[in-house]
Amino acid sequence: MNEIVQYYNRLAGQYNEDRFNNTYGRYIDAQERKILNRLLQNPNAIVLDLACGSGRLLNYATMGADASSEMVQIAQSKYADKKIYCCNAHQLPFDDHSVDTIISFHFLMHLDITYVQQILQECHRILKPGGRIIFDIPSKKRRTLLHQQQQDWHGAFSLSLDEIKILQPELFNLQQSFGLLLLPIHRFPKKIRQYFTAIDAALSKTFFKEYSSYLVIEYQKK
Repeated sequence: MNEIVQYYNRLAGQYNEDRFNNTYGRYIDAQERKILNRLLQNPNAIVLDLACGSGRLLNYATMGADASSEMVQIAQSKYADKKIYCCNAHQLPFDDHSVDTIISFHFLMHLDITYVQQILQECHRILKPGGRIIFDIPSKKRRTLLHQQQQDWHGAFSLSLDEIKILQPELFNLQQSFGLLLLPIHRFPKKIRQYFTAIDAALSKTFFKEYSSYLVIEYQKK
């Protein structure tokens, strides 16, 4: 975990610029926001952005948390009205049953199964009865189909929908799942990528969704 934190501390100043201020990054951001706009419709809900980074999705949240102090500093400068905590995801500084919804994007993919389960247990602790966690994870079926294999920790963890259903069955029910980035958009000319957003989103709602690059999961606390 220290290696991951150090990595993001080094990247913090340029993270959003490098990752999301380009046609590929904007494409992913638009797809994620479509899903969040659909799922987050209660303006009075207490929402935690877990692993909020430099604050890209903090407009959807009441507060944020991240283990990178550099990321927290940048996020706080953008959202002075929100409390952003520097902490580990498996030891969150929140009371039991105090949060309505947790969102967490581009985070669990960097971990292993043991740590992911610890984090989900901690999320279960702080969520209110019936509360939700919405997160993304690379699709194992997509990676198997394309014979993709990560060489280090960065984005190395993936799951299939069947595995997600039984990941923490005593804690959460799988409510909904969405595909994200089904089309190989990185192979399309940059000038036309934006025009495939709607097509990609539509296809990702079908039985093809398990072959998307990412799965977006909505868990509900039991």
